[in-house]
Amino acid sequence: MRKSKVVTTFTKFPTVIKSSFCRNVIIKMTDNVNFSAPDVPLSEALDALNALDAAIFAAKDGGHSAISIRRDCVKVVDTKFKLLAKYVDRIADGDQTIILSSGFAECKQPSIPTREVLTITDGIFSGSMRLKCLPIFNAGAYMWLCRLLGTNEWVTYASTQSSFVISDLTVGAVYEVKVAAITPEGVQPYSQVVTKLVV
Repeated sequence: MRKSKVVTTFTKFPTVIKSSFCRNVIIKMTDNVNFSAPDVPLSEALDALNALDAAIFAAKDGGHSAISIRRDCVKVVDTKFKLLAKYVDRIADGDQTIILSSGFAECKQPSIPTREVLTITDGIFSGSMRLKCLPIFNAGAYMWLCRLLGTNEWVTYASTQSSFVISDLTVGAVYEVKVAAITPEGVQPYSQVVTKLVV
């Protein structure tokens, strides 16, 4: 039986998705008893990620200098999070549960990629984001919860479709989102939280 291993496919993600993925890793690893002494301090990784988010926002106008800075920030984030991935791999020693508790992905053997339950992309207009979840059989509606990262109060939205656009968000801020289907049996369990930098 093959051990699970941490995969670093996040380095291939588009920049904004990579930022959200890495921010989730920091959230999952913070105060996680399995990872008491990371090779890269989480505060250092967070600083690199915050610099990347600022660079993403600054490069939105397409300026050559800003794009170059964003590219440099991506390299720094990739380096730090690859080191964190190696650390998690070493500590987990093939334990799938420990790997998944870190926010990183794992792989035991080649498999067909599965679709994410909830994905978030940039909306058409600045300050908006488009949410999409896998359609649930027999769902009459979907309940979307959104909050500013670091706050406790969720804002609730409802729709009859498995996609939804939230507007009038703070540009440059990071939001957390989760979704649940509403079926004849009631509100189903919420998805995992997904984070997104609003541009």
